[in-house]
Amino acid sequence: MLDSYQRKIDYMRISITDRCHFQCAYCKSDHPQKLKHQDILSYEQLLLIVDQAIQLGINKFKITGGEPTIRKDYLFFIKELKKREVEVTLTTNGSLFTKKDLDCLKEIGIDGINFSIDTLDLREYFLLTQQDCLETVLDNLFYAYQLKIPVKINCVMDDTFHLKRLNDLMDLIKDKKIAVRFIELMPLNREQRNQKIKDVIKYLKEYPIQEYLDKLGNGPAHYYTIEGYAGYIGFIEALHYKFCHQCNRLRLTSTGKIKPCLFYEEMYDLKPYLNNEKQLRLHLEKAIKLKPKEHHFEENISYTRMNEIGG
Repeated sequence: MLDSYQRKIDYMRISITDRCHFQCAYCKSDHPQKLKHQDILSYEQLLLIVDQAIQLGINKFKITGGEPTIRKDYLFFIKELKKREVEVTLTTNGSLFTKKDLDCLKEIGIDGINFSIDTLDLREYFLLTQQDCLETVLDNLFYAYQLKIPVKINCVMDDTFHLKRLNDLMDLIKDKKIAVRFIELMPLNREQRNQKIKDVIKYLKEYPIQEYLDKLGNGPAHYYTIEGYAGYIGFIEALHYKFCHQCNRLRLTSTGKIKPCLFYEEMYDLKPYLNNEKQLRLHLEKAIKLKPKEHHFEENISYTRMNEIGG
């Protein structure tokens, strides 16, 4: 379906929980408000919305949280989604997988897993996340890669980011066909703008890098190849490489609200219409039509809580 600016909306991020056992400062609110269990949609209710979204042309789904693997039976939900012959990917911190879980995801036919890894330094990792599990995360990343599940690494460039993190991640992908995406810190509830992504791009220009023009997934990242490296370096820059004109996504919260744009606070509650397919589809269609033209992160701050809406 096209929105009012003639963008094709075919991608939905589904947050299945607001819970996360990590304490990443750029994601967590200063005053976290945990949702009540009864406010969270059941998987069956989420699938009702998915079915109407598919009717409107959405055929790509990203499962997010909070941390999605913290919710019981998340594998069941992914399996049910894949039965609908749509593309399904998962964003996770990767710490809670067992090898059995990853075997199951491979069997289900997961289309990709994005691992959030901001540093390969054990001490820094603990300081950033308050979890001592980097080795487990890397074991799971490498096992998924071994299973030939397409994997990517997401690295948020917060105020503590430095070039050693970049070099360490580049070493990791030297002989592995993995994309590392450096994500510009969005100024959610922050007055200051982080300029670190400019420094990284300037630094990388010292290497023989070349823009990679083929698509690697459904998101807004733009990629480069580096001579002598098997993997890819990508950038997601909401401020310095504004991509609103090609935005193809909606976000569905775990409580059944559609958020058409990460910047704006406006959300459209679908929960009252779960027992009426026609009304559910009409209100989902309305949310698509009312998707704003663009964000204004470059001018203002936003009060979105990332852990509540799935990033």
